[in-house]
Amino acid sequence: MRLSAMSPLTIGLLAGLALHLAAVPVRAQLAASPSDSSASAAQPDEDVPYGVASGYIVGHNLLLEGNAAEALPFLHMAYRAQPDVVAIAVDFQLALASEGYLNDALEVVGKLVADNPDSLAFLTQRANLLLRSGKPELALKDLQNLRQQGHVSLAIIDAEASILAASGKVDQAVDVYRDGMDLLPDEGPALYLGLANMLQKAGQTERIVSLLAEALERFPDAPRLWLVKLRSEVMLGDDQAALTTAQRADTHFAGLAVATADTAAGFTGTAANEIALPPDSFVVELADFYAQRHELERAMSILQPMAAAGELQLAPSLWLARLLLGTDNVEEGDALVADILAKWPESGRGWFLKAKAAEGRGNWDAAIPDFAHAVELEPRDPEIRLGYVRAMLVAWEDDLAVPSLDSTSAHLTEFRRHLMVGSTLVPDEDREGQLILGYGFKTIGDYKRAVWRFALAAESDELRLNALMQKSLCHDLLGEEAKARNDLEILHRENPDQPDVANSLGYFLAEKGVDLDQARELVGQALAAEPGNGAFLDSMGWIEYREGRFEEALDYLIQAVNVLPDDPVILEHLGMVLKAQDKAGEALDVLRRSLARGGDPARLQGLIEELESADGGGP
Repeated sequence: MRLSAMSPLTIGLLAGLALHLAAVPVRAQLAASPSDSSASAAQPDEDVPYGVASGYIVGHNLLLEGNAAEALPFLHMAYRAQPDVVAIAVDFQLALASEGYLNDALEVVGKLVADNPDSLAFLTQRANLLLRSGKPELALKDLQNLRQQGHVSLAIIDAEASILAASGKVDQAVDVYRDGMDLLPDEGPALYLGLANMLQKAGQTERIVSLLAEALERFPDAPRLWLVKLRSEVMLGDDQAALTTAQRADTHFAGLAVATADTAAGFTGTAANEIALPPDSFVVELADFYAQRHELERAMSILQPMAAAGELQLAPSLWLARLLLGTDNVEEGDALVADILAKWPESGRGWFLKAKAAEGRGNWDAAIPDFAHAVELEPRDPEIRLGYVRAMLVAWEDDLAVPSLDSTSAHLTEFRRHLMVGSTLVPDEDREGQLILGYGFKTIGDYKRAVWRFALAAESDELRLNALMQKSLCHDLLGEEAKARNDLEILHRENPDQPDVANSLGYFLAEKGVDLDQARELVGQALAAEPGNGAFLDSMGWIEYREGRFEEALDYLIQAVNVLPDDPVILEHLGMVLKAQDKAGEALDVLRRSLARGGDPARLQGLIEELESADGGGP
């Protein structure tokens, strides 16, 4: 059965499909060499048990699903049998192009162009393939041919101008856009924006401002033109001009809105509901642009007078308050937050900022209820929920650090509920959020979930060291010693000069009583970098203890206690050394101090009872 040629609608749909397939990752090559003839070696035709029509349908469906590599042998079989069927040829060249066989695809498209010389779709596709093949001059000829034939579109003009600009012919590219403005008068704003973008890429930003002033004379109702103009003025350092442009834009569109409201038919040109205005104002957009450039003081200097005059809506008011609080302008930030909550008392974000301000002052008694209220108002906001979880972790640390997941304390119940909800809201890509969740699950003893969250957080370069340290600790608490060691060894390979990492791996080995020579070397490296570090001194003391050198261990641990006198782990280690030296009374005193400072009761209580029994009960 011979398939009929496609209708124009089908060709259009397949042109859209080409755009979709361009985003499909290139799979492994179908043969060892990506030569023009290699596509035929992808899969022998005799291995495809279908006729031409059924094989094409299978290939077409695979292509629609994004499986170009699997579609290719079916489509190749169909094309070899029926090369003149447009539908088969179009799919075949799309599959070839998607898999990187550009020259083969060009050969197929070339035949389509020869058979259909008036087809805009086929000429456009060939130009696209020529560009991808590194043949811009040939692509340019196709694009110019299209324009000369009257087949002109915004995409064609953009492509032609981009090729010219990339080859240094910026003025010719400008002429292409100018011609487009005559040929496509309804696309004027888009063409001006394309021209501005091209000039910026070409490093000719100074030409953009005058260009957009011209554009706004012709198209004053196009918001995007105003935005690009003010941003260009900022980039050129003309801050006053940018502010003037923003204020003029706000005035223009305010007047336009009034005129629209006064006329039932609306205004001439773009309909009111088609104008994509900024959510607040152009002046606010200008401040936002400064903030993106990390010019926070300038952003605040624009917004603060507006806030004082009551001209800011909720979103920019929240943003300004956050800026103020984050830049130590606490008094102004507090006042603005109070004003926000007076105007918008149901703003969860407002209560969140109020809680953050209290947190910044260390006032957890005030912060906790404000976080809770913010969560009630905005239950699906992940940042607010995480803020509450983090606050509870700090404020309720002693109440949450319990040995059993079955505990029913009020604080722990509240914490678990919000931790579990937060874990469903925070996306994997939010690495800082995942770190907070990891700490939360670790705190309540749910180490498996903690490991997963810390692993996600470790994908951030900035958080990786801390996250992998915590992940290693959770593996250790789960009894997964090999995984715990592996995390620490990865960190040491990645951070060979980081003393904390060397000490952590060395202490881990000492704690397990394995590879003590390596442990000594690692902790020695850490002590060479920081000789007075109490944690490092403790690690070396513990290595000496493991090797039975109690006098040397005592020396290191006394130094460690002098640096960190209230550290329960160091006190426990010192007590163990004293016990090994048969100094029961001194050991008992030190171990009791360790328990009082928060040491592990499961270990310490047994040691204390043993020593008390040997000491005749003790005090």
